[in-house]
Amino acid sequence: MKKLYIKTLLTVAITILTVLPAAAQSDWPQRPVTIIVPSGAGGGTDQTARMLAMRLKEKFGQPFNIVNQGQGSGVVGISSIRGAKPDGYRLGVIYNFAHYLPMGQADFSVSDFTAIAQYNFDPAGFHVRSDSGWTTLPEALDAIKQNPAAYSIGCGGGCGGSWPVAVVTLFKKWGVELEHLKMIPGKGAAAALQDLAAGGMDVVPSSVPEAGPLLASGRIKALAVFGEERLMAFPNIPTLCEAAGINLSLGAWRGLVGPAGLPDDISKALEEAMTEIVSSEDWRAEMVERGFGVQWRSATDFNAYMLEQQIEVRAILEDFGI
Repeated sequence: MKKLYIKTLLTVAITILTVLPAAAQSDWPQRPVTIIVPSGAGGGTDQTARMLAMRLKEKFGQPFNIVNQGQGSGVVGISSIRGAKPDGYRLGVIYNFAHYLPMGQADFSVSDFTAIAQYNFDPAGFHVRSDSGWTTLPEALDAIKQNPAAYSIGCGGGCGGSWPVAVVTLFKKWGVELEHLKMIPGKGAAAALQDLAAGGMDVVPSSVPEAGPLLASGRIKALAVFGEERLMAFPNIPTLCEAAGINLSLGAWRGLVGPAGLPDDISKALEEAMTEIVSSEDWRAEMVERGFGVQWRSATDFNAYMLEQQIEVRAILEDFGI
């Protein structure tokens, strides 16, 4: 009887020890969570991350604290996300990163991260000077195709980022010889747009909201937006399909990820919370008010989309000679 009692106690103890780790994980989060933002304070990635952090705190009852790490054009922040312990207490907002490897900046891969959800997509805009002789996108593309080296294309930041990749993809689709393009790196989209307005550039691709003040003042004009639909805030700018008969959706995207190996119960809890947040009217209203596009992809779809982007971006940069 005594042996049976001891055996029973041991069985119960082993069962408790086996269940405890799973139970502890299911109680996540038990302390504040950090969200790494691979950009400086005030930009679009930072703004949307803070919007998420506020709502995730409401969902989980713990603070979600933003830490900005924009050094090295985001390499420092993305490295921090990749190298985090996969326990759910260090997450990150990620954006287009496929260009870092071919440009020799970092060796990031989709497999380095656990996709949770995509919540944003901002289509690129094709901006030219207000006094440009181009009144339609095909006119601009034909001129650039005829003599690619004659025109200055502002990259904004580095020439492998989301906006230059978008416009180079468009040029390739139009048959422009990419190796002859005159692409000019800079200190960001805002500075490039100012250079455009001043006459120092011929074309600058960027998000349309970034160009909003210069568009409103009439100093520059947009010939197309690289999305499937016109933007609510800029209804007079045609889509690529409307302007040139091209079905492409190109621009910058953002999503929430964790490091590779994030436990399924934590990633599922976050995905469910993100589903509720991104589908809520107040989230969508605030995104539209701030000029951001709403794009929802589940964890599975977001992972597949990042893989697709990784292949396509690296192929276009190879064609471009980077």
